[in-house]
Amino acid sequence: MDRKSIRDAVEILPLLILMKFTKLLPLKVKIVLGGLFFSWLVTINRRLRNRISNNLDLTMPEITKTQKRAFIKKFGTLAGKTFTELIFNAEFQKSSSKFKYTKDELSPLLTAKNEGRPIIIVSAHFGPWEAVRAVLKRYNLTAGAIYKKNNNQFYEPLHLKAIKHGGEPIFATGSNGTRKMIQHLKGGGIVAAMLDQAAKDGEFFDFLGVPAKTSTSVAKLALRLNALLVPAYAIRNPKSDQISVFFEPPIEHTNYKDMTSRLTASIEARVLLNPHQWYWLHKRWKY
Repeated sequence: MDRKSIRDAVEILPLLILMKFTKLLPLKVKIVLGGLFFSWLVTINRRLRNRISNNLDLTMPEITKTQKRAFIKKFGTLAGKTFTELIFNAEFQKSSSKFKYTKDELSPLLTAKNEGRPIIIVSAHFGPWEAVRAVLKRYNLTAGAIYKKNNNQFYEPLHLKAIKHGGEPIFATGSNGTRKMIQHLKGGGIVAAMLDQAAKDGEFFDFLGVPAKTSTSVAKLALRLNALLVPAYAIRNPKSDQISVFFEPPIEHTNYKDMTSRLTASIEARVLLNPHQWYWLHKRWKY
């Protein structure tokens, strides 16, 4: 076994242990245990802790060390719950009683679906994001997703399988996946995309007060295909197991820079309201 394989095996071992010992437990219990486990992990793992800390220093320079420690602990709990829901996504997708939303917010989506118009749902690694696709499935609005292959060879098949439970088809990043996604959209399909990660070939837009390279391909694709472009988010109530899902008004078609700016501002507003629920482990400002 080469060095990378050993490193991948060591990294995934805690997750495999968690999955094995919680497999037969109710989903609610799994989520609680996952939150506790991940909170502990980010607290003791210097690499993870430093990554979060660096992002906080960049976007919240006024935060104190005490506040930062509390923030990281709370973030770890919420991120662990979301990660557990993703790993057990087949069960999570059936947790319909936990999802609260306003049906009227789905009207533009239902109209576009009936017209055969392409739909692009834009979200972020924020809150229990798979709840968005779970709500869409209730109304025959099953959304495929754009997928970036995970670097860990042992986690990769688990991750892909989990994402598929939220809806298919799944489109891998790259030219081949992009071609398939475009064909799917042209046929009136629905695709969910995340717009909160660093994009090497993107352009700079302010995010949390700091310029961040952001992909403009979603806005360009919406313009090219006349696709409905809708920001959507899931927000966890930290005091209960309830999840609120929001579908914002469609983004007006203007030009790709303006549309990308509006999408970025939409994500930013959600993060500012619930900062602990965003995935602070991303290297969002690495370029």
